[in-house]
Amino acid sequence: MALDTMLAADIEQQLKSMDAAARAQFVLDLVDVVYNYVTSDAVGEEQVSSTESDGLAKVRDAAREHAASAQPSD
Repeated sequence: MALDTMLAADIEQQLKSMDAAARAQFVLDLVDVVYNYVTSDAVGEEQVSSTESDGLAKVRDAAREHAASAQPSD
């Protein structure tokens, strides 16, 4: 089994036990990690274009909105 398949299966198992708010927060955390990785100068990788980073920023913003809307109201 490939590493990406094993990782996806592990994430899927973790998500099953979470409620909607926890799943939304998990997705936000994951998107934040990816965004921070690809936009970091410390990585030593080729930098992404502004178009790519803008697209990732939009995904991150959407994940933030989703996580905020998934929080239970008091």
